[in-house]
Amino acid sequence: MISLSEILLPEHINLQLDALDQTTAVEELLFPLRGDIRIGNWDTLRASILERAAPAVSTDDGFGIVIAHGRTNAVNSLVMSAGRSPNGFPSPDIQGSVRLVFVVGIPTALNQEYLRVVGTIARLCGKPETLQKLLNAPSARSFLDLLLSWENKL
Repeated sequence: MISLSEILLPEHINLQLDALDQTTAVEELLFPLRGDIRIGNWDTLRASILERAAPAVSTDDGFGIVIAHGRTNAVNSLVMSAGRSPNGFPSPDIQGSVRLVFVVGIPTALNQEYLRVVGTIARLCGKPETLQKLLNAPSARSFLDLLLSWENKL
């Protein structure tokens, strides 16, 4: 089983997304992945993620999260970035504002890991106490540490 610590690196976490819409937020999170050695073809990864147009999902607190992901042979192993929008941005999928965005690149062959990673993020962000701590995390490292500590409890 692959841990989030192997997939999400602190330098791929942006706690100050400037984006005012979902596509721009996803693009903003894709950019730091550009030089990652786990990615064989960044343009193909980008296209696979953007073509899916992942919906925003509302949490119990009324905030939204987006888990944009693409399954492609353009990545050699799972890669991930995460971002937080301080003020949120609107989405036609939900009534509230999207505050957290995750981008995941999944090798085509890793079907089970893909489901586990996306499911883990959804479950963690679906808990109000977890969501609030992520929204208030003071640094990328603390954001990641929170995710890792909760992942180990699932």
